[in-house]
Amino acid sequence: MAAIVTGRTTVGRPVSSDRRDLFVALATVWLAGGLFLDGWAHSHVPQLETFFTPWHGVLYSGYAALAIALVPGRLWRGRPEEPVAGWMPAGYGLGLLGAILFAVGGVCDMTWHIAFGIEASLEALLSPPHLVLLTAGMLMITTPIRAAAAKQRFDDEAGRRTDVMAGSWPVLISATSATAVAAFFLSYLSPFTDAPASLSGYENAQSFGLAQYVAFTVLMVTAVLFVRSRLGRVPVGLVTLVVAAAAVPDGVFDDFENLPAQLWPLVGAVVADLVVQWVAVRQARLVPVAAGAVVPSLVWATHLLGIEFSLGVAWSLELWSGVVVLTTLAGAVLGGLFLPATRTGG
Repeated sequence: MAAIVTGRTTVGRPVSSDRRDLFVALATVWLAGGLFLDGWAHSHVPQLETFFTPWHGVLYSGYAALAIALVPGRLWRGRPEEPVAGWMPAGYGLGLLGAILFAVGGVCDMTWHIAFGIEASLEALLSPPHLVLLTAGMLMITTPIRAAAAKQRFDDEAGRRTDVMAGSWPVLISATSATAVAAFFLSYLSPFTDAPASLSGYENAQSFGLAQYVAFTVLMVTAVLFVRSRLGRVPVGLVTLVVAAAAVPDGVFDDFENLPAQLWPLVGAVVADLVVQWVAVRQARLVPVAAGAVVPSLVWATHLLGIEFSLGVAWSLELWSGVVVLTTLAGAVLGGLFLPATRTGG
């Protein structure tokens, strides 16, 4: 069996290998895929009246695969004699806590379904057991990101050069899965699937549409800034994958009825990715603000183009252009919160 650690942090915690983190990251895709499959069943199979379904089987088998991947390798070879901190890879502790919480949430979910039946639509997203599963799942899914941050700190302490490319894949996959899961639970607010700018209506409907754009701006920008805050950099491709995860998978709920509104934003995401990398080379400390601004501005601009070419934009010039400007400003302010502190004299 290949070694699963590459060194120890200053507090005696081992750091995981890139291969181990990649295995965990791939398991997150299984869990996230099972979640969307189960979500599809809840919205397309109204006669569901039992917890024991094939879709739950995929979801919980994905959980099992991820939980097994998170178990420290030393436990598989026998109980270590050293303290827990000595065999728990840095960044994996919260993931294992999430695995335990997910098991508890699964039992609660089964009990809830038996007692109150199977939820559908918004009720399924707000069911308390499901929210417990969301919390636990996020702790598990983001493990590779925390592990990558710990390894980067270890390399800095040891004076070694970090293998950026090798360590990026687990981070990219983990961030994609986490964003997709968050978007799943916010699907009732998704402007990608609802395409609110294509609908003319009362002011209240337009206000809700604006809230949808703001909500998913926060989701996408926060996902990018979370990774950047942990690693000190934005891996190449992160913006594109985060936007794809926020925009595309939720289409399973309505059979991808408004697909252009979901796919066109990927063009803006690719351009935003390039802009963020350009800023990182020239003025790295400004990356949070740059990412916060360019992600919503380019994503929503291309999203609106997709709506115009397919459904037609029904909102006035003031409304749709205001969405782009407002979300750009909101994203820039959010990015500003992640700027490094500067010391002042005196």
